[in-house]
Amino acid sequence: MTGDQTVAGNKAGEGMLVLGVDTCGPSGTVALARVEASVPPKQSLDGAPEEVPGYAIDVLGQTELAGKTYSATLISAVEGLLTRQGVGLRDVVAIVVVNGPGSFTGVRVGLSAVKGLAEPGQIPVVAVSRLAVLAAKAGVGSAALDAHRHEVFLRIASADGSSRQLLAGAEEISQVSKSRSFDRLRTGSGAPNVIAVCDDAAAALIESAWSRVELVRVEAPTAFDAIRLCVPAILAGEFSDLAALDGHYLRRSDAEIFGEAAKARSKNGGEIRVRRMGDTDVDAVMEIAAKTDHAPRWGRPAYVAAIDPGNQPRRVALVAEGDGEVLVGFVVAAVLPGGEAELESIVTAVPHQRRGVARELFAALKHELRRQGVREVVLEVRGGNHSAQGFYRFLGFREDGRRAGYYAGPVEDAVLMRLGLR
Repeated sequence: MTGDQTVAGNKAGEGMLVLGVDTCGPSGTVALARVEASVPPKQSLDGAPEEVPGYAIDVLGQTELAGKTYSATLISAVEGLLTRQGVGLRDVVAIVVVNGPGSFTGVRVGLSAVKGLAEPGQIPVVAVSRLAVLAAKAGVGSAALDAHRHEVFLRIASADGSSRQLLAGAEEISQVSKSRSFDRLRTGSGAPNVIAVCDDAAAALIESAWSRVELVRVEAPTAFDAIRLCVPAILAGEFSDLAALDGHYLRRSDAEIFGEAAKARSKNGGEIRVRRMGDTDVDAVMEIAAKTDHAPRWGRPAYVAAIDPGNQPRRVALVAEGDGEVLVGFVVAAVLPGGEAELESIVTAVPHQRRGVARELFAALKHELRRQGVREVVLEVRGGNHSAQGFYRFLGFREDGRRAGYYAGPVEDAVLMRLGLR
């Protein structure tokens, strides 16, 4: 459903009923609104409307959903809204869904539910960014939302109406104004002049990086706010293709964020270099693993086998080195039959963590695996290791199943994750 669709009034009375769904934040909302013409269109000589009329938007109801309950409460909340207005899903002419950025699970549940609601009756859908909704609610162009782990989801708007959205920590935020691609997005000299925020964590991070930026604080955006923003798109028939509708997670590399090559940095600020692991690296690699939580405790024979080209399964083993050729991380993957590889270990030395080392290692690994004809990468991680799972999702992995009680000491499930290589 794209482009040239139109919408009209419905059987529930004058105006159009629009359903809104937002499950991207710490809490979610579903809303029902009626859109009615407030200014009649002028007629041309042949009777066709000459101008698009103005519209009034009234909220008929909005229900808040507690965080982490969306899969259990979303559909019943929609049903309750419709029932209280004496209408059914067949009377809804369009659905607006907020498709991120936000909680991976929340975004996925919301999109899945909307697809299930829209497909049977071919109800058109408009997808919108939560950052765009927040900015519009505050009446500004730029916005920031807490992304946890000392990062924000950031929307930067320019004077010409274009915008850029990215995931950034304090260091990346400070780099934005120095980026060549940011030159085309400036609203002043350096950072944007005004940014909308709705949470203290995002406000604090923005203030620490851009002290001169004015923060406009508003309440968290809701499903009704999303409807209000998207009415022009609904009236213009600018709908999303349900088959291609996906979450807007903003989990991209620095290269995609800043439009230039990503450069990981060591503790002392030097550039990281990635190369193949060799015999002389094994001691340093084992020392890094021994000092890092959740790193595999392989013995020397395992690492020696990883760098042996004749060993089966064949492995790709890379190391990252910083200043003075000191190793700061490593990655090992096994190349399996059928175009698949298993990511067995990716570890950054503790003093060099959160500096892009693992991201740089994985980028080099993907390049080599593609060269060897690998189409998919799989891995398994402890169910309780949420930070690692978050990082793998950042890299693009998605959960693909579980192995109950797979790990011992303590007993935990293994979460299976998969990434397709394009």
